[in-house]
Amino acid sequence: MSTKKTSPSTDISPLSGDFEQAEFESHMPYAGVGIKELSVQEEKFVYYIVSGMSIAAAGRAVGYKSPQTAYEAHKRPSIQKAVSYFRDQMREKVEFTVANAHKMYLDAYASSATATEMKNTTDSLVKLHRLVEPDNSPQITVNIANIKQLERMSDEELLSIVGEDQLHLEPVRETKSHD
Repeated sequence: MSTKKTSPSTDISPLSGDFEQAEFESHMPYAGVGIKELSVQEEKFVYYIVSGMSIAAAGRAVGYKSPQTAYEAHKRPSIQKAVSYFRDQMREKVEFTVANAHKMYLDAYASSATATEMKNTTDSLVKLHRLVEPDNSPQITVNIANIKQLERMSDEELLSIVGEDQLHLEPVRETKSHD
């Protein structure tokens, strides 16, 4: 699977390592927040939230007196922008294409242990690339309580159960053209 990450040249991973103020501040212009718009305490607050802490826990970690103070700080537009930016950086856009599926099927085919596994993988590749039309024929279910009942039926009656007529049983001669 291919992944794309849209981030500036210095990549931040809020979940790895300790808080690095310089690295954090280098991302602020991309987040739409001025470099000195957040205090060091607020930057750490954002970092802890993005790292997975609850708002109250992040507030305690940076020294806010109460959870209410943390919730009020979290509502500030500059903190909201920074949290949103870093969360977006953590999300990777996953693109799964036909080419990815094709490669996976070929890998499965190569590691197949039996002919049945190879056949199933081949069938899946054929469906993936739409090399055959799907079978849209109606499924017919016949509920017969007694086998003897079927044995007593005529050919016409049996054909009517499956939705065919007498001509269905007549062989058709195909003419071959010689080029």
